[in-house]
Amino acid sequence: MHRGKVRPRGVHRRTTAPATLVAVLTGALVLGGVPASADEPGSGEGTADSTAPVQQGGPVAPPPSVPQPLTGLGPNGSGQGGAAFVPVPADPDVVPDPPVNEDLPLEVDEKAPFAQQISCDPVDRPGVTAFALLVSEHYGRPTTFGARPCIDYASFHHDGRALDWPLAAWVSEDRMIADAVLVWLTENDAEMAKRLGLEYMIWNGLIYYVDGRGWQFYTGNPHTDHIHFSFSWDGALMRTSWWTGVAVTEPDLGPCDVTPWSYAALHQFPRVAECDTSTLVPVPATGLPRVRPGETGGGVAMLQDVLGVEQTGVLDDATRSALVAWQEEHKLPATGVADDLTYAAAQGWELGELPTSAFAVAPEEWQETEFTALRRTMLTEGDEGEAVAVLQATIGAEPDGSFGPKTAKALREWETTVPELAVQMERRGDGPAVVTPLTWVFLERAAYPTIAVRDVELSIGSLDQVADPEGALVAETLAEGKVDSPYAGGAVTLLQELLGVEADGSFGPKTEDAVKAVQEAAELEPTGVVDGPTWVAVEEAGLEAGRVPGAPGAEASRASAAKKAEQEAQAAEKKAAEERAALVDAARLKAEKKAAQVRAAQKAEAAEAERRAREASLASAG
Repeated sequence: MHRGKVRPRGVHRRTTAPATLVAVLTGALVLGGVPASADEPGSGEGTADSTAPVQQGGPVAPPPSVPQPLTGLGPNGSGQGGAAFVPVPADPDVVPDPPVNEDLPLEVDEKAPFAQQISCDPVDRPGVTAFALLVSEHYGRPTTFGARPCIDYASFHHDGRALDWPLAAWVSEDRMIADAVLVWLTENDAEMAKRLGLEYMIWNGLIYYVDGRGWQFYTGNPHTDHIHFSFSWDGALMRTSWWTGVAVTEPDLGPCDVTPWSYAALHQFPRVAECDTSTLVPVPATGLPRVRPGETGGGVAMLQDVLGVEQTGVLDDATRSALVAWQEEHKLPATGVADDLTYAAAQGWELGELPTSAFAVAPEEWQETEFTALRRTMLTEGDEGEAVAVLQATIGAEPDGSFGPKTAKALREWETTVPELAVQMERRGDGPAVVTPLTWVFLERAAYPTIAVRDVELSIGSLDQVADPEGALVAETLAEGKVDSPYAGGAVTLLQELLGVEADGSFGPKTEDAVKAVQEAAELEPTGVVDGPTWVAVEEAGLEAGRVPGAPGAEASRASAAKKAEQEAQAAEKKAAEERAALVDAARLKAEKKAAQVRAAQKAEAAEAERRAREASLASAG
C-alpha cells in the first residue's frame, strides 16, 4: 500500500492564521511583471532594517545529507543555524484570511528528500504557475517571476521549480502580507507547504526548510525585496493534495544524478524508485563547449545541420525541441542541452549502452493521454491544427481545428469554473484567448479525473485516515517501529465515489467486488487490486454513470449521446407500436377473411344442400 504522512490529530483542515514556506537555493523566470533581482552570489537586494524579525539561535535538526551534484554546480546560499521567525502583526484591512481548500484529505502529503536542481529546463512548471496565480490574486500582489535561463550555479529557477514574489520587507503592507503567507504555509508542521509541494522559502534573511529543519539564517542574498519559493517535484507537477484532493504517498524523487559534469535528462513523469548510482555515465571529452537553451557555442551550428533546422548558432526553442527528439531517438539522455554525449553521438562516436538511470522515466500507457504531447504547447486565438481540435473536443466547441471566436468563447466559459484559470483569463484583459501549459493540465484532469493518482495502488485493506477516526491503525504502525503512515491519502474515498459504493474510505469486500466487476467489464484480470489500468477502467465507468462531470466536451457529448439514445428509444418504441398495430390489423383482417370464407362456405353448402333437396324432390315426384 502507498504510504503518506499522518495528519496531526485535532488539527482542523481549515486554517486561518497567516503563513511561511521552505527555502535553500535561489533563481528566477518571469511569470509576469518586472523581474526580481537575481539571487546570484554577492548580489544585494536591499539592506535589512529595524523591522527585520527577531532571530534567535537554537537547537536545529541536523541537515539531511545533500551531496554535491555531479553537475559541479552548487547553490549560492544555504541555511546556517536555527533561527526564530517572528512575524509582524497583520492588519485585517491589509491581509485577508489565507486561502481555503475544502476538498483536502485528512492525510498530509509525504515529502520527498531534498532534490537539487540537476536538469536544465527553464520552463515554468504548472504547480509553480498555479501557486503564483493563487497567492498573488488572493493577496492582491499580481507580479511574480518564475523560470530563468540556466547559468553556472544551482537554482530551482533553472528547472522551472521556483517562484519569486516581489514584496519589500521595508514596506509595512508588504511585510505584513509576506509574514502572514509564511505563517500560513509553515504552521502545523508546515501542513500547507506540504500540501502545495514546497521545498523551502527564503525571506528577509531567513530560510525555511520543509524537510523538518525549519527556520534557519540564510547565508546568501537576504531576499528583502521578494519571497523565494522552491518546489519539490510533486509540487511543481501539481501532484499534491491541494490540487488533486489525494495526498502524495509515494513522492517523486526527480531525475537521477549519474552523469558527471553534465545535466540530467528532462523530468516529466514521476520516479518513485531510488536511483541506481552504482554506475556513472562515462562522458567523452569532445572539446566542444556545453551550450544551454538560449546560448551560443561552436558546436551548435554542427548540431543544427544534423537536426535539419536553421543554422543560427543559437540553441533556440526550435533547435531545443528538435534536439530533445533527436536525443531520444538516438538513445541519449534527453537533456535539451548540447553536451559532450550529444556531440559525440552526432560525430558517430561509439558510446556503448548507457545505464537506465541516465534516462528520464518512461511513462506507462495508462499515464499518457492525447494531452501528454501538448503540455508545453501554447495556443493563441487564430491558431489552427490538431492541438486546437483537441482543445475544442474537450471544451465542447466544434472540432474544426480553427481557434476562432466560438472556440474562444467556449474556452472563456470553461475557464471561469477554474479559479486559477479565471485569474489567468482576467489578467489577459481584452487580449486574444490563450491556452497555456497550465490550461492543458486542468483540461486533462477534467477529461481524465484520475490521471494524477493512477500510480496509487490499492487493494482490500487499504484505508484512508477518515475511516480510522481513533487512529488505531497508525498506533499499530508506530508500535511496530514504522515511520510511514499506513493510510492511502484519500485515494480509497475517490475510488469508491467513482465506483458508486459507500465512500467510507475503507477498502472492504463490497469495494473489492465493485472493482472486480469493473475489471471484468473492461476485460482486465479481475484481481480486485487497483493499478493503473484499473484506475482507467474505473474512471471510464464513473464518467459513463455520471458520478463525475468530466470535461465540458465530454459532458456535452454524453448529453448529446443520451438525447440521441432517448430519441432512438422513442423511435424504436414508436416503430414497435406501429408493428404491433400492424400485426393486430393483419390478424383482424385475417380473421375477417376467414370468417367471410366460412360464411361463403356455409352459404355454398346450404345452396348445395338446397339443390340436392330439390333434385331429390323431383326424382321422387317422377
